[in-house]
Amino acid sequence: MVFQSNPGFVFHDSRGFEAGSVDEFNKMKDFVAERAKMTFLKKRVHAIWYCIPMDQIHRAILTAEEKFFDECETGNVPVVVVFTKCDALRILAVAALTAEDKKLPEQERLAKVKELEESMVKSSRIWERLQKRKNPPKVYAEVKDMQKCNEGCRIVLEKTAAALNDESLEMLFVTTQNANIMLCVKYAVDRIV
Repeated sequence: MVFQSNPGFVFHDSRGFEAGSVDEFNKMKDFVAERAKMTFLKKRVHAIWYCIPMDQIHRAILTAEEKFFDECETGNVPVVVVFTKCDALRILAVAALTAEDKKLPEQERLAKVKELEESMVKSSRIWERLQKRKNPPKVYAEVKDMQKCNEGCRIVLEKTAAALNDESLEMLFVTTQNANIMLCVKYAVDRIV
């Protein structure tokens, strides 16, 4: 997929292997292995976003996830785990508020909900378990508030930029984000300070 708003950013969706398709998994694995070694920058894979839905917080790591993080050699290509559907945690967090929490001023109550959401992600231990795999992911991003323009994308892009191993590749990635001026500014400030 290529987005008209940012033609320098190309996405490949590897559908099917999470359902257990060996053929699809092998195609994806071969694609990653081949493209991770490309010297021609335009053909190379620069980062992998591995999406894990968080609407079932107590779920186990799936066989497909174990297989990916054990068998898929990504070389220098960082894997960013993207926890999707984190909004579902908000409902659980609100339900977990105590009677005293519900009496807090709105800003404090919202901060408490956010704290509970983050605690739920950590308590799921999915990240922790993925870190023990043979080829662990480099960073993770929690995606929520996708109804807000660019909100979910912003955090994923920031985490991806931070995960890139090569400073020149990181600079290239950031400069292609012409639609995301805040990421460019953040990157420049972080490099200067």
